[in-house]
Amino acid sequence: MKINYFHVLLLYCLKQFKGERSTSAIYHLLKGKKSSQTIQDGKLFKVSHLFGLYPRLEHTVTKSIWDQMIKEDLIMQVPEKHYVLTDKAEIILEHVLKDNPIPPHLNGWKYGDVGRLFWRRLSLLVQVVSNFTYNRRDYLPLTKNEVDLHWVKFLLRTLRESKSELNDKLYKEMSTVLSNVSEQEAMIFVWKLTSSKRIGLTYEQIASKLTLDEEYVYLCFWNVIHQIIDKHQEEHGSYPFLHSIIQEEFKDNVLTSSSNRTKSFLMEGKSITEIAAIRNLKVSTIEDHIVEITLHDQQFSPTDFITDEDFTIISATINQLNTHQLKKVREELNNQYTYFEIRLAFALIGRGR
Repeated sequence: MKINYFHVLLLYCLKQFKGERSTSAIYHLLKGKKSSQTIQDGKLFKVSHLFGLYPRLEHTVTKSIWDQMIKEDLIMQVPEKHYVLTDKAEIILEHVLKDNPIPPHLNGWKYGDVGRLFWRRLSLLVQVVSNFTYNRRDYLPLTKNEVDLHWVKFLLRTLRESKSELNDKLYKEMSTVLSNVSEQEAMIFVWKLTSSKRIGLTYEQIASKLTLDEEYVYLCFWNVIHQIIDKHQEEHGSYPFLHSIIQEEFKDNVLTSSSNRTKSFLMEGKSITEIAAIRNLKVSTIEDHIVEITLHDQQFSPTDFITDEDFTIISATINQLNTHQLKKVREELNNQYTYFEIRLAFALIGRGR
């Protein structure tokens, strides 16, 4: 079995989960399943930065890789049909990450969706402005997505600037933001762009040029995208052109829309059972939402559902057992607390309380 960087990423996630979650949990994380469990796992096990990096990932692909890893003695089964790394895998993981650590600015949870939107629009905009500058109209746009095409047309009409001004402004802003990334990552990013003179390269072509793993190139590319957006958020006044690409779409609210609805009812003073009845949802689903809100909203206090005293007791037990498994914590506490209360304690710990 030839190990590529995607395999390394799977092993990294498995190590972070410490045998307390299934391999399916890793699949849901990388694909970006917006369930309360996946979101909470990302936060608790410190892998949120990898959330949704592979939105088109197929479960059969990861299952096949896990099966291969078992045969190659890279992972072994532990209780509850979970897996952990073998010593052989630990050595491989340490060696690869030493030479090529996971790109540090990846933030799939915060920038995954907006990053993909940003890239679609930016790459199309660069192509259009480049051809516009050289008076070329006989080219095929990068996408047939009518929404993206309409957005670019609308932006160019709104700006009402000359061809040279558009080109200069875009070039200046891109040069500035790319000066903050490594030379290698800047090359990867620029090679992905399509202009009037050349077509953007594939990850495979770039990997060949740089003698790098294709999967690693993929992550480096999204590392640049997420870093650009992060920089834009800090200093959007310095990048008006880039700001126009995502100013309306970027949302700092990381809660799912369903959890946001539940939160609005909580703010009105409604109980869990009342919200469940109003929304025609199970009580357990509303509890999932409250755990998600607790995890991500620093201003939200779940004292209606777990007292400070109970949190102290549960969190002390969690630290003592050094586990993220609800069942172990509940049994250690003689089943005095519900799974909901224990999950809330985990959520409070996860947000840094």
